[in-house]
Amino acid sequence: MESLLVNLRKYRPRENNDPLENFLTEAFAWLLRSNREVLQAVLECINNKLQPPINVPDGDIFISTQENFNNKFPDLVISWHDCTLVFEHKVNSPLHLNQLQNYREYALKTYDNHKIILITATSFQHAQKPDAALCWEEIYKCLIVLADKINDEHASWAIEDFLSLLKSEGLGPKTPMNRFSIANYLEAVKFSEQVDSIFKEAQKLVWPLQSIGMEPVFKRQGTESRVGLEFCPTIKDKGRQWLPGIFCGVLLDGADHGVKNFTNNELKLCLVFDFNRTGQETIKHSENYKKFKEGLKSFVNDWEYIDTAVEPNAKHNKWHPIIILKPMLPLFESTNTHQEQVNIVLGVFSELQKNLIERPEFIKLVEELTVTKSSVTK
Repeated sequence: MESLLVNLRKYRPRENNDPLENFLTEAFAWLLRSNREVLQAVLECINNKLQPPINVPDGDIFISTQENFNNKFPDLVISWHDCTLVFEHKVNSPLHLNQLQNYREYALKTYDNHKIILITATSFQHAQKPDAALCWEEIYKCLIVLADKINDEHASWAIEDFLSLLKSEGLGPKTPMNRFSIANYLEAVKFSEQVDSIFKEAQKLVWPLQSIGMEPVFKRQGTESRVGLEFCPTIKDKGRQWLPGIFCGVLLDGADHGVKNFTNNELKLCLVFDFNRTGQETIKHSENYKKFKEGLKSFVNDWEYIDTAVEPNAKHNKWHPIIILKPMLPLFESTNTHQEQVNIVLGVFSELQKNLIERPEFIKLVEELTVTKSSVTK
């Protein structure tokens, strides 16, 4: 069997390539070469995604990495006498422009029969119409079944080692938030890890606020006692600014935000409007801000709207003056998978964001704050 370490030593770094993807590719190829049962199991997993399926041979199968497709380099090529599978592997990065089409054009000129196979961290990365698209989690599930029944001790060790690699990089099966953990937060030992995973996954998705230049960044903020995604505009050389910052996530404790009386010892989903010092001074006299607050109440629907500056049961927080809350448990109690929970986060907060950017008073407020900050930095 070929040496994994030797192959890694020969690996030629390429621009814009994630080193983890390179390592994962060589480890995967090494595993496939290690045992025919392993290779057959993975090919069957892929075959289940192909329409029509291919005939997997009993004869020789060749596995190679770093193949040169006219100066384009697919991650892995598996071939036999009448078929070639061309693989692209992704972890954190998206596909490059026309990446799979470039492989296909070369393969059409070179092979009689070929299939393009895409393996990624999540299904949201599936794009450019491969012949089969899988997630590393599916490879994990395929291999863990084989690990329990394969008789080859060396192959069993190789599988376990590869599964450990996938799991350590968050590419194995993801554990969803336990609905009972939501109800009993202090007793939910794994809750922090699980909720972080939900929002880290959600950060990779497409959000309405991105259409106006507000990009999401995952935040677990201890002082504010909240975890989720922070959307902010970028102002010239000042970087990300709360002008406003829009936080979409989970409020773990309402004390810092001044809404302790509204949390009722429950975990709440929250949308929070954050303002830095420049923003705080601007909104004191802003008609756009006044109109924005008046309009905001009309579309929050079943969310609880709190203006901490005027709400008698709240403590005014000038950094986070407006907070919208919704109980978390009812939304998640019927879910069973990590992906269902990611989808809920996306759906719930996307609806609010769409309503926001459709309101002219909100857009005018953002423009006013941006102009104010830009003039200050000159």
